[in-house]
Amino acid sequence: MRKIIITISLLIIAVFAAVWLYFSNISSFESTTEKAFNTIPADASLIFEYKNETSYYDIFKDFTLFKDVLGTDISNHLTALKNTFIDEADFNDALFSSELYFSIHQIGKNQADVLIIAPLNNKQLKSSEESLNSLKQKFKIEEKQLDKNKLYTLTFNNQSKFYFTLVQTVWIGSFNENLIQKALLESSNKKQKFFKGESFSSVRNKNAIANLYINYQNLASFLAGFSKKDKPAETENLKTFPAFSSLNINYQKNAFMFSGITELEQKGSFAALFLNQQPGKCSLLDLVPFDAASYLFYLVSNQEAFQKDLNALLEKRKESDKRKSQLQNISQRHSINIEKEFPLVLGKEFGCIQVASGNKIGIIKTTNTGRLSFILSTISTAVNSKISRFDDSDLLYYHLGDPFKGFRRPYYAIIENHLLVSNNVQALNGFLKDYEEQDFLNRTDKNLHFQQYLSNQGNIFYFLHNSNAKAIIKSYLSSKASKKFKSDDFGWKNIYGVSMQFSADKNKFFTNLYMSKVPELEDLNPKADSLLIDSLLK
Repeated sequence: MRKIIITISLLIIAVFAAVWLYFSNISSFESTTEKAFNTIPADASLIFEYKNETSYYDIFKDFTLFKDVLGTDISNHLTALKNTFIDEADFNDALFSSELYFSIHQIGKNQADVLIIAPLNNKQLKSSEESLNSLKQKFKIEEKQLDKNKLYTLTFNNQSKFYFTLVQTVWIGSFNENLIQKALLESSNKKQKFFKGESFSSVRNKNAIANLYINYQNLASFLAGFSKKDKPAETENLKTFPAFSSLNINYQKNAFMFSGITELEQKGSFAALFLNQQPGKCSLLDLVPFDAASYLFYLVSNQEAFQKDLNALLEKRKESDKRKSQLQNISQRHSINIEKEFPLVLGKEFGCIQVASGNKIGIIKTTNTGRLSFILSTISTAVNSKISRFDDSDLLYYHLGDPFKGFRRPYYAIIENHLLVSNNVQALNGFLKDYEEQDFLNRTDKNLHFQQYLSNQGNIFYFLHNSNAKAIIKSYLSSKASKKFKSDDFGWKNIYGVSMQFSADKNKFFTNLYMSKVPELEDLNPKADSLLIDSLLK
């Protein structure tokens, strides 16, 4: 009996020891990963992560979208690094199964480069130091002292220089030496971080083939660095979106498909209002004109609750008094209780469309078109039989928020159960013509192919049509950046579009990001384009 008790006791001790060892290894690994992530400078806009395993390279060996987006220079640099480090047996052993992080940083006006981070465990650390000695025998590698660390420089045949250093258990590398120095400086002083949450490990999908991390406010600054404008309005939505996304990749031929979560770093933003709403199907997608360059739609499940939250946001922005004064002024001038009447006819979907010409059109789904027509007729002046103009400003902003901040005293038209607004009559006439002729984007074969991979549920819907947005993008970019992106170095002309969808899920958004190439002919429906069919029937 005593022997049995001793045996059982030893087994229990062994089990607890194994469990302790397992979780201590996990904790140690997560600590190393956390340290590596915190080495990345806080101004990174995008970070791509994958595990250095054969399966990743096998899956993406024929995938060309990376080169289209990153350009020939960066792609060639990354290929050279793979040939030198990953395909080199000795060094690959040291980095095998290690997470590799690629962060994108602006290094000057119209310039960007990549920083590469590789965290190591103790076994990999010892192996990598041995591999470095082997590498020195095969390649010309210079070294110099950089503060407390050695900085190594590998010169390639085309005279490109790759700089790398080992800081404790983390390899840091880049083709830009200043990025290395910036990483070293910020790693010792992390008051500012790319991810402002408590723990990066808590939002990271450890089992994904690859992950993408996005800091939207940093992305706004990054994109502004390639613009000819001092304060580009095109990135305003990103600047006012204080959020961080952790997305994992889902493989698809000729497309980036990511899904994951987005956390807001500041709850007092317009986007945060939708965390209190339920996702739903957006019917406005069916009304997007065929020449749309982009759209940004919003969906609420409870308009009354949204109005309450929006009023609280306006109070936080110190705009409540101005709102109250304006609505009282409208009510007194036109003898209508606009604050009571207007919200009752507002539907659950609204947003903004920008067409290829650059004109913007606001669209709002309504609940009672007859009542809406009457209300608006009392506070507007007719331009013609179809179009009128608001007599007062900011009515839409005070009831629907940021998407209508740019429509202060717009022209408007009503079609079926939708209110359309724009700052010029031409844009409204164009939309009305497209509506009459049923020239909608979702009736084109390429868009049908694109939309089949998107979720039909959400609260925030964004889409950019690359071809339709050409003129807008050109007007945004500096001449140097425009020339570069239009060159054969990049394959942006091969991109059809980009979509992002955010669905409220308690205190965060479930997020889908989709970017695809222009579909090949064999991928499209073999039938004629639906718009062509319509034209034949007329």
